[in-house]
Amino acid sequence: MKNILLILTFLITSITTAQSLDDLDDYDVDAFYKKEELEDDTLDEDGNEIEFIFVKTGTDLKTGKFEIELADGPGDLYEIKGTDFFVKLKGYYGYAGFGEDCILEITGSYFNKKGTIYKLD
Repeated sequence: MKNILLILTFLITSITTAQSLDDLDDYDVDAFYKKEELEDDTLDEDGNEIEFIFVKTGTDLKTGKFEIELADGPGDLYEIKGTDFFVKLKGYYGYAGFGEDCILEITGSYFNKKGTIYKLD
């Protein structure tokens, strides 16, 4: 009985121990973009109606570590679900991040934000 309690205690401790970011697959962010809604009847250069554009940003983002859900976006962009922000990853295409839980770590200065996305298992 004593051995069973020790094993259960060890298993519970192992399960509740936080996973290090070093153990996770990571992807460097090339750039951050914010989705900007446009006024009705806005046209692109070919005269087609468009509803939004993506504007490169970084100044709107706070530094720190954030639990996010990442999903595929248009083109090479990936959507940070529940926000107006998107990311483009450095040299990586085909992430296929539909509903992937991740950690986004943002570092850097006001005008030079850097990011790393860690894919949670």
